[in-house]
Amino acid sequence: MTKYNFSSLWVALGLLALVVVVFVSVSSTKADTVSDAVASAVAYVNTQADEPTKTMALVAVGQSAEVSYLRNFSGSAAIEYAKPIMAIAAAGQNPATYAEQDLVAKLKGFSDGTQMGSASQVNDDIWGILALRSAGVAVSDSAIQNSKAFVLGNQNTDGGWAWNVGGDSDTNDTAIAIMVLLETGMSATDSVIQNAVAYLKSAQNTDGGFPYDPQSLFGTDSDGNSDAWVIMAFNKLGEDTSAATAHLLSLQAEDDGGFWWMLPPADFNNKAPTADAVIALSGKWYPVAVFGGNENSGSSNTAYRIVGSVGQICKGDILAVNALDVVIQAASECGYIYTIKDTSFGPYLESIQNDIAGGTKGWMYLVNGVSPSIGSADYALSGGEHVLWFFGEFDDDPPTEGEISRSVELSVEIISGSEDGSEEDNGKPEVGFRVSPSLLDFGTLLPGTSAADEVKLINEGQKNLSIDVEVQGDSVFNFMKLAGEIWSAFSMALLADNQKNVTIELAVPSGFNSFGQKQGSLIFWASAQ
Repeated sequence: MTKYNFSSLWVALGLLALVVVVFVSVSSTKADTVSDAVASAVAYVNTQADEPTKTMALVAVGQSAEVSYLRNFSGSAAIEYAKPIMAIAAAGQNPATYAEQDLVAKLKGFSDGTQMGSASQVNDDIWGILALRSAGVAVSDSAIQNSKAFVLGNQNTDGGWAWNVGGDSDTNDTAIAIMVLLETGMSATDSVIQNAVAYLKSAQNTDGGFPYDPQSLFGTDSDGNSDAWVIMAFNKLGEDTSAATAHLLSLQAEDDGGFWWMLPPADFNNKAPTADAVIALSGKWYPVAVFGGNENSGSSNTAYRIVGSVGQICKGDILAVNALDVVIQAASECGYIYTIKDTSFGPYLESIQNDIAGGTKGWMYLVNGVSPSIGSADYALSGGEHVLWFFGEFDDDPPTEGEISRSVELSVEIISGSEDGSEEDNGKPEVGFRVSPSLLDFGTLLPGTSAADEVKLINEGQKNLSIDVEVQGDSVFNFMKLAGEIWSAFSMALLADNQKNVTIELAVPSGFNSFGQKQGSLIFWASAQ
């Protein structure tokens, strides 16, 4: 017998791989498009000394990055640990074990129970949260929650944040604070975030760029660092970045691809903004990646599906703190009504719509096809998971009918420049589903062209199946079509002991300009009829 709000009503099947390689050819060498600008900037970054922002920029564009220079890192202040931790996590290493000392523990050691680092600074809390999240520390961790409360308590009345307590707002700290609060589960529609966005938009100059401080007595010209950080925040929010991008591009040097802080002959000028510009123009934000998770192409979000007694209620992806929060956050997306009951064991999902827990039936959840052994409010999400909520019997035994899924892994490499799956046949189960082959190669594609191949959907069971799909991962996969329809509109019936071939087409838009290795999943959901 399983605990409340979990179980295994649906049959969870393994992953198959679909590899799609797309080569995008760009003929011009002049940095007159975002894609060309990023390529030139990456070339410049690769000539510079190794440091954390360089590492994160290279990861953001899909290149391998070296972090051995951080093995002996040691700092004396909380903020000094932030970017090294983020860089190590971006490179796919564990910041708690990679260096000679546990960098995560060292950073958390600066938390005094109310905030992190200096009590007179806000920016060490902001960067500290980003670092802990990049290391895979749960949002519910006390160090993160205490620092989050400290950041929220120091928002200025104009909606912005300063680097220090009581200071004047600036665009840089405000942009990073937005990324932090979104990373800790706050909705983009929250008034705190909306006030911060209003502050940034009010600070934008007529040239499209952003100054450090729009009220500064020392100058309010737009600069590359401010542009890059605001663009990152807008990337995470889904806000329009076109004007800021245009200004940032105007700061790129034609000779080496680096980005000036301001156009020469500005005082104290240098090309330090280049690595941040690469991250921003690549459509990314901080943290670039979470250890144990995916590069942030939306990977901070959790994919979810909510299925009631009479069928699917809601499906999509959302930023959620824990498995129960998925239900709370998704309600505003799908408009359903739910009730959560406080019990001695913790919060309990009692109902969604007309499905009310009682007797041997209730709401249960799976994460990545596995039934967790803890309550849904205690299962912290780091992003990139798939959460399934469903209503059914509290029983460990697989049901005679239900919903099963097949995941097809997707991979795309986009660069700038001119075996069948098999499973042992153990007879005919009541519900059985298979996808073949395990590899699709779309060959070489240029912008504006497409290629197609087929997968075979096989119903090996005794029940008729209703099949639909969802796509997770990089945005290039949003252009996929199945059987001539955009993937989100695809659905089909598959009779018992039958199979169908489905054409899968990947078309690269003519204006597509995001380069690098891309990952995703194509998930076929099959519901027994």
